[in-house]
Amino acid sequence: LDTMRPYLMSDGGNVRVTDIDGGIVRLKLEGACGTCPSSTMTMKMGLERGLREKIPEIIDVVQDLGEGGPELSPETVETVLDTVRPFLNVAGGTIELSDLRGVGGMQPAIILKMGGKSAALRSVKTEIMQRLQRNFMIPGLRIDWA
Repeated sequence: LDTMRPYLMSDGGNVRVTDIDGGIVRLKLEGACGTCPSSTMTMKMGLERGLREKIPEIIDVVQDLGEGGPELSPETVETVLDTVRPFLNVAGGTIELSDLRGVGGMQPAIILKMGGKSAALRSVKTEIMQRLQRNFMIPGLRIDWA
């Protein structure tokens, strides 16, 4: 990180490690970098790539966004899914929460099951994944399909 830090500092930001769990490193972007619209690109293309080149044992680098989003629970996932169900129903599709794993851990996972004609549409799955990720803002959140 020390080799990458000067670039962040030149833009009014910085980075610090907030946690390491196995091969997963959690980083907190600070200052201007914490609120920059390009922070995801900085995290993935800059920091993650640089760390993985130097330390191949790293599995993933996730951004620590701090507290403030809704708690990840079956009820809150269902609330987000309820926003897409009317559209899926019109297209003859269904979606249900199959499982929720690793809540409170470094890499929680939402496992969903889709049925009907829309289940094969990648664009529908992408939209659902984006809604869940935007709602929960949890670094390392995985959305998998049963």
